[in-house]
Amino acid sequence: MKKFLRTHLLFPEYLGLAPYFWLLFLLPVFSLIGELTGSERYFWYGLLFFYTKVYRDSFMTAKNFCLRVVVQLVIDLIFVWRFNYIYLFIFTSFLIGSFPLAKVQFRRLLGLFYMFLALGLGIVFYGLWSVKANIDIFDLVLMILAPAMPVLASRSLGEKQEQKRNLQNENQRLRLLAAERDRIAQALHDDLGQSFSLLALKAELAQKLLEIDPVKTQIQLEQIATEARKNLDIVRQIVHDLKYETLGQILDETSDKLKQAEIKLIVENAEDVVLWEVEIQQTIAAVINEAVTNTIRYSQASFFKISFAEDALNYLVILKDNGIGFDTRQASFGITGIKQRVTKIGGTSTFTTENGTLITLVFPKQKGLVTK
Repeated sequence: MKKFLRTHLLFPEYLGLAPYFWLLFLLPVFSLIGELTGSERYFWYGLLFFYTKVYRDSFMTAKNFCLRVVVQLVIDLIFVWRFNYIYLFIFTSFLIGSFPLAKVQFRRLLGLFYMFLALGLGIVFYGLWSVKANIDIFDLVLMILAPAMPVLASRSLGEKQEQKRNLQNENQRLRLLAAERDRIAQALHDDLGQSFSLLALKAELAQKLLEIDPVKTQIQLEQIATEARKNLDIVRQIVHDLKYETLGQILDETSDKLKQAEIKLIVENAEDVVLWEVEIQQTIAAVINEAVTNTIRYSQASFFKISFAEDALNYLVILKDNGIGFDTRQASFGITGIKQRVTKIGGTSTFTTENGTLITLVFPKQKGLVTK
């Protein structure tokens, strides 16, 4: 039931309660349609339901977004012509202002919206003039500004929220990079620091035993050689890990790539990921890089969301965009490569393409958390 509501009825969470507030402007339309009789009433109810469905679905995916807006504008105009009701334009106004559009696309749709709105206002004013109706100046101003302003107000509010979200994402990435630095420093201190201290002690002991007991000196030298080889393996492992980009670095690069493509990035719960196993982090970083590349090239999306979570048994990563989706049978999309990377370390990956692309990664906690 919850999935059905999210898929077909509820608005995206990032919009808050605003879209539900605007639904109040449908009440007068229901009243106007209720005055009709027979099949005409059901026709207009059906058209209004279709309009509301298109309006809601337009928030869910960038696929055919411009076409959906045009459909709504046409229906807005039809309701003006039939019922002299201009306030249906408020829905399209809020949609264009709230949807995360690139500047060029927003300006084009804004111009188109104002063209349709001007035509609708012309129809309303002509109707009032033809019946010589008296209209209060306040009603006139409300009639113009109520549908004209939400697009600008919503856009401004969205930009402020985007700035706040970018700041939060940047803080998350900085904390992630700082935690990664601390983890490496701790590994160097715990693994190499103690070993080198032991090597120094053994070297001093061997030096003292050199003339007194050659046999014990030989034993100490052999132990020093063994310990040195272990330290060399530790250094090689650390260098090997550093060759791969950390999750913090990938998120930083991802932000820059998406910003250039005018795609908004949303990151949730990235702070604790540094505690996840290094191999899992490296795999996640590679998958994110692949997914972002394909989103930029093919998806036509306006936002890309990365969510991290965990429970007692698994680590969970969700990658989501609101683009046109993909054919799950297309190996060129990179699905095969992602599956191989995830499967190689014992994880699972699923792909869905409803209202964009959704990639879900699950990694079992076979070794538990990585401690600092």
